[in-house]
Amino acid sequence: MLKRPLTYLLGAVLAISVATPAAQAGDRERIAEKPYMGWSSWSMQASKYPGLNPKGDYSWLNEANVIKQTDAIASKLKRYGYEYVNMDAGWWADWSWKFGYDAYGRPTPDKERFPRGMKWMADYIHHKGLKAGIYIPVGLAKGVYDGGDFPVKDAPGCSTHDLVYPDLRTTNGWDSSYKIDFSNPCSQEYIDSIARMFTDWGYDFLKIDGVGPGSWKSGPQYDNRDEIAAYRKAFDRTGREVHVEISWSIDIGHIEDWKKSSNGWRIDTDVECYCETLVTWENSVNDRWKDLPPWIRHSGPGGWHDLDTLNVGNGEMDGLTPDERYSYATFWAVTSSPLYVGDDVTKLDDLGVKLLTNREVLALNQQGRPARPVDPNTDQPVWWARNKDGSYTVALFNLGSEAKTVRANWKDFGFGGRRTVRDVWADRTLGRYADGFEATIPPHGTRLLKVW
Repeated sequence: MLKRPLTYLLGAVLAISVATPAAQAGDRERIAEKPYMGWSSWSMQASKYPGLNPKGDYSWLNEANVIKQTDAIASKLKRYGYEYVNMDAGWWADWSWKFGYDAYGRPTPDKERFPRGMKWMADYIHHKGLKAGIYIPVGLAKGVYDGGDFPVKDAPGCSTHDLVYPDLRTTNGWDSSYKIDFSNPCSQEYIDSIARMFTDWGYDFLKIDGVGPGSWKSGPQYDNRDEIAAYRKAFDRTGREVHVEISWSIDIGHIEDWKKSSNGWRIDTDVECYCETLVTWENSVNDRWKDLPPWIRHSGPGGWHDLDTLNVGNGEMDGLTPDERYSYATFWAVTSSPLYVGDDVTKLDDLGVKLLTNREVLALNQQGRPARPVDPNTDQPVWWARNKDGSYTVALFNLGSEAKTVRANWKDFGFGGRRTVRDVWADRTLGRYADGFEATIPPHGTRLLKVW
């Protein structure tokens, strides 16, 4: 491990002390004042739906496809609040999933996927009035270490072989990287160099993946809290506001650390089924109802729980029944999860347009008051929230495989008497009901109500 000169270390301390951070407490809340809305590439990349990935697994992600989705989001969804266009894993991989790195050991875009580069792509997205998102996994990629010893950009005396532990312990959800040792100042310099590269390109959002504790891994080598904090510090130094989202199944035991360093945290495994469609109900849309409750109290301006991609727009390709699509969209909306579409936005069907653009439903999401369950341990749960206008959101769900009667009791929400009930999706006032409301709900279906 190289030793840094005292003058260099003193200079680094001075630079830190005079830097103007972009995301201290108040700024962090501004970055994620509300659950973010947008689009992500991964569901299309991960699916085996015929024709989606003609060059092999995960080959969908390329410049031409991102341009098409950006244009569609700008014309169809932007006016409803969708603003982020996020490119997920593979932007620096060739068609055989071999990753490329620049002369400083940083990921570099694949020339075939993105012939005009990632700065050009971000500029295109911004030109459409949208924000650009990019992706990276935690750790130092094995290819960077095993492929040579790269100098760290703008950090004289630092190289990538300085950054890891001597035993080359692996990290992240796939063990595809070596764990970075942040006791060496060179490690922060390396993270700084990546953050500067992303902000120089113009990116507004970074998804950091495979993060632990969590992602089904435990133990010191999978504890990436120091790396997430390093990215937060690095972006603060750049002066650019960047939304940091961490993935995938994060350990709630360290929520206070996640809240300090990020603006959102995935609470569950991937929603994608890695099958012939984008998702299926059982793998694993329906898991979220019982996995979310412990996280709800931690969500608010600055950082939100993340239920993963919303795939309700493409009909057959989604892999869901109409009732399942309604439940999926309703649950994501009323619990204040980020709403980022994984569908082909150029091919939204009529129901998809309705589910993604209902302004009343989107307003429930964007008010940032997550619904919570009366009883999380049932297949017919009722979720509710008190809205900013004094009304109540009440969502009835049937997670079972047969039609069931589901009842909401006013006393569970702290009031009684007769209340006016409105069916939000049907855009229809149902009347006044004493003590509660009940309805027969089809399998995997929902009724979304506003009560006042």
